[in-house]
Amino acid sequence: MSSRTRAAPDIPLGMMDGAYFTSRKDILDFFNSHLSMNLAKIEDTASGAVACQLMDYMFPGTVPMKRVNWEARSEFQYIENYKILQAAFTKANVQKRVDVDRLIRAKYQDNLEFCQWVKAFFEHVAPASREDYDPLSRRQIGKGGKKLDDIFLPRGLRKNGATRTSSVTSGRLSSASTSSRGRPMNKRPAVRPSSASMRPPPSAVGPSSSSTKEMSNSRNRARSTSSGRMPIVSKRSVDSSTDTELLKKNVELKRKNAEIELTLDGIEKERDFYFDKLRGIEVMLQVHEEKEEESDPNAVIQRIFKVLYAKQEDDIVVTDEGELIENDDDNLLN
Repeated sequence: MSSRTRAAPDIPLGMMDGAYFTSRKDILDFFNSHLSMNLAKIEDTASGAVACQLMDYMFPGTVPMKRVNWEARSEFQYIENYKILQAAFTKANVQKRVDVDRLIRAKYQDNLEFCQWVKAFFEHVAPASREDYDPLSRRQIGKGGKKLDDIFLPRGLRKNGATRTSSVTSGRLSSASTSSRGRPMNKRPAVRPSSASMRPPPSAVGPSSSSTKEMSNSRNRARSTSSGRMPIVSKRSVDSSTDTELLKKNVELKRKNAEIELTLDGIEKERDFYFDKLRGIEVMLQVHEEKEEESDPNAVIQRIFKVLYAKQEDDIVVTDEGELIENDDDNLLN
């Protein structure tokens, strides 16, 4: 691995950093130009394959491109790509944790923020121009690389290798021109019918359209009277009742939607709370493993129990050194 790869820095970006004001168009142009793609939406990057290839471009040898799945459709397949990306970050000493749970949902805002970070990281590292790098051939060695979607092909190319010009239309035009050239036109003199032949026979002459319409209306009135049906309700009254029903349904759906959003918000907070617990315990065990001679196992166990039984209001944070901080009084717990 080159020295440039080993020195890969992390860029801590706050939410008000200029990188997070990069537009969607700038990001898509960035990916399309460097990787010869035809991405149209930020959500097209949700599988993690695009970020994997950008790491392959920046830090050769960190990404096993044969394992990158370009035909990923499910969240499980997305996760596999993000595992490859996280491993590449580790190889390149990039201190960045990929929030996989948020990205695999393919939500615009989550993926936009991650793409903004990726673009800022690329510009910060400023890798040397890769004139010998062939993005398309690198993608083709991965899973599904032989039948890439149009968004992963260079602009103007389709799956069958044809350009965007319609072959069907050109085929029709060529066949039409061939048939017109191949068969001579029979130029027969047009026979103009006489005025007598244009007159309808006496038997074909029926009642006038007005009398026919009047007879039809009278039959309809007689039929509706004999059947005892009520007169037809006006269209305005029907539309009014329909609008009222739709408004009621709309109000009910809005109420249910608000309840679902509230429930989902609570579930996401609870998920993040327990994920932070797990992540904190993992950090403590990693620090303990690195400093095995200096670390006290009993003290580590006590800290783990404190994290496990902590409530949300306790607001306990595990630092990168595996220590506990209570944000209420800023006491450091050894």
